[in-house]
Amino acid sequence: MCDDPVVYLPRSFENTDLAQSLALMRAHPLATVISVDSLDGESSPFVSHLPLIVEREGEGLVCIGHLARANPHWKLLGGRRATAIFHGPNAYITPLWYAQNSVPTWNYAVVHVCGVVTLIEDRAGIVRCLEALTATVEQGPEAWQFWIPENLRDTLESAIVGFRLTVDSLQSKFKLSQNRPAADRDSVLRGLAGRTDAASHAVRALMEQSAGQP
Repeated sequence: MCDDPVVYLPRSFENTDLAQSLALMRAHPLATVISVDSLDGESSPFVSHLPLIVEREGEGLVCIGHLARANPHWKLLGGRRATAIFHGPNAYITPLWYAQNSVPTWNYAVVHVCGVVTLIEDRAGIVRCLEALTATVEQGPEAWQFWIPENLRDTLESAIVGFRLTVDSLQSKFKLSQNRPAADRDSVLRGLAGRTDAASHAVRALMEQSAGQP
């Protein structure tokens, strides 16, 4: 197994607020899960896009997920290290918003977590994985109540593999114009506010929340 992926993380973009990182992970649960190992005789990255539920466990964090057994990625997970990338909002930043001419860029927020994965292959454990996801994403008075149809109960273990990723490394990159002068940041905030797309407004909200970060 190769070492964990290295992330280019200038100090000005490093987010050290764990609560803010957790909020991003929970607001954007569809993560990119990456393993690197030998499969079918070839060594290369294997990628799956999976919803992960983040829970505190003592002083640490654990990510709970599941994938189809038909997806061979599960064969690379048990007892091995994996990386999960949670993608927050992102938005294009035009240099027209700067006081002096510069170059275009992109503001975004991501959280990378790494750790060892434990597979969950028994029916009760798989059901708990599915219940955890449902309880997190189904909200409100009309929320769907978790239920497994009778005709699927006997095939659950053959169709789904659950897993837990115990986090031992977390890197949080919030690239939000922290490297620009205050006047430029204020102008970027105004520019984002003038757009109509939800992503630009979400980036603007993160910029405001992160104003006190170094």
